[in-house]
Amino acid sequence: MTTQGTGRTSGPVLRLPEPPAELRRRRVSIPTVLKFFGPGAIIASLTIGSGESILASREGAVFGYAVLWAVVVGSLAKGALVYASNRHITLTGEHPMTRFAKVLPGPRGWFPLLLAVICLASFPGWASGVAVALGDYLESLGAGNGTFYAVGVLVFAAALSYVGGYVLLEKVQVVIAGLMVVLVLVAVFVARPDWLGVLGGLVPGDLDYAPFVSDKYPEIVSTSVWVELVVFMGGLGGGMYDYIGYTGMLREKKWGMLGHREIDAIGHQLSAMDDHDRIPLSTEPEDVAAARAWSRAPMFDMLAAFLAVGVIAAAFMINGATILGEQQQVPEGNDVLTFQSQFLAVVAPVFEYFYIVAIVMVLFGTVYAVWEVYSWTTYESVAAISEKVRARGQRGIRPYVYAWTGIGSLLAIGSGAGFVALITPASILGGVFACGIYGAGLLYVDKVNLPPEYRMSTLLRALVAAGSLFLTVAGIVAMLAFVGVIA
Repeated sequence: MTTQGTGRTSGPVLRLPEPPAELRRRRVSIPTVLKFFGPGAIIASLTIGSGESILASREGAVFGYAVLWAVVVGSLAKGALVYASNRHITLTGEHPMTRFAKVLPGPRGWFPLLLAVICLASFPGWASGVAVALGDYLESLGAGNGTFYAVGVLVFAAALSYVGGYVLLEKVQVVIAGLMVVLVLVAVFVARPDWLGVLGGLVPGDLDYAPFVSDKYPEIVSTSVWVELVVFMGGLGGGMYDYIGYTGMLREKKWGMLGHREIDAIGHQLSAMDDHDRIPLSTEPEDVAAARAWSRAPMFDMLAAFLAVGVIAAAFMINGATILGEQQQVPEGNDVLTFQSQFLAVVAPVFEYFYIVAIVMVLFGTVYAVWEVYSWTTYESVAAISEKVRARGQRGIRPYVYAWTGIGSLLAIGSGAGFVALITPASILGGVFACGIYGAGLLYVDKVNLPPEYRMSTLLRALVAAGSLFLTVAGIVAMLAFVGVIA
């Protein structure tokens, strides 16, 4: 076994395929960015219905503009983490989880196993939470029993995802969700927020609930402000239960080394490496230049996804502060989606009816998408430590993931808990804490296993390091507050 300082490489030198001409151009165009906006679109669409329309609106209502900084910090921290992860698989053809299983100090495979346990524990909370939110909303419209709808949506979305349907519906949903987002952005300006307050909210300061919350919503006040905020940050742009699968889904894009004609042989070569050997990537100038060009594909995908996430979350939060806060209304209990129709109504009353269609489509799209993403997350986590799972492939383990998520979600729905209660543990643990420790793992393997020419830039390392530290500490503090160890 070699040490980190030796810099030894193992096996034949690896060269990435020739990148598309668009990725070599210095000038970045919008069509080029959109061309490589793929898996990120799935992750962004996953959170519009829950992380943005519910949680961002709620934070704006209970905190005012004071927590807008959390949108910026959360988007930067998670965006850097996602890019570093997707960059690694693009340049090496190997998922970071596979590298974690071999390289990180301690018992072999302990880190991917820990992340797998956190993700599996988080799946039912988020799937059931979104289904319950949609069911409660339909009940508030007088359409029938909310629990019945929650179960129906969950089962129907799982079945549709399993057989591969929803293609036409998905296209319609994208158009409707896009229009809703545009209207919410317009509503920000129509509602005339306090722009000085908005700017002030970009700087962290004292954190406390708005005065009306203690009078009208004592249950919320009984929750630590840090727990409330971290739950939002966990829902912002997704969590580790999404990102591990997000990285794995790049296999279908065949970017970089993933598109190499001998990718299977490369995988065997990398798995045979000693723990601290450097991945034998060619350091010839033309090959390093090709790697830099390929690294732009996941960067464009991430930038488009998290710019969208950040802007949408900020818009919902500002509207939550301006419109809901002024009316002393908070999305909570069985009304986590009801009040937000006012965001569209300020543009024109007719859009309040459009909101009904849009939010139903968006929430159903979220429940539909989680099944495939969770299957990829489970596969990449467990395949890193199990040859049997690798041999089965992602499709081979889908029935088990669907069964685990489905049964757990049905039990959670049967408990009668509301959206916030269902997602809180998953959001803190999988949406914040797990992201923090995953980022630390990325920094380690980047330093140990990649040749210097292929490592993260100084700026990216700084963003991943700062983001990982923040998310880890925030997750730990929120967990301690959630269980009552600290106030």
